[in-house]
Amino acid sequence: PELREKLWTIVNALQDGLKKEGFNLGNTESPVTPVMLNGTVGEATQITFDLRENYNIFCSIVSYPVVPKGVILLRLIPTSVHTLEDVEYTIKAFKEVKEKLEKHAYSTEMASIDNV
Repeated sequence: PELREKLWTIVNALQDGLKKEGFNLGNTESPVTPVMLNGTVGEATQITFDLRENYNIFCSIVSYPVVPKGVILLRLIPTSVHTLEDVEYTIKAFKEVKEKLEKHAYSTEMASIDNV
């Protein structure tokens, strides 16, 4: 029971924090946390690479045809091993990544993948 309570503490902190920062999480009732952004498959690929290599955050991509073209869905899976500090760090990283995306920092590389 303790681990389950800790998990939901982490999940709620992550989801509430992301929503507070203006991220669209859709409707989720599970620890798996979808974060929706506007962009291309190429940008999504670059974002996940940036998160992994520069922030040590792993997330997976869900792309068209599961979500509409032009939508990036990133899936975060928090666990009971994560801490509230991890949550704060993740929210900060996602804010930075969203700013980069809005400034088109991810749109110059890998453009050809968007034609797939």
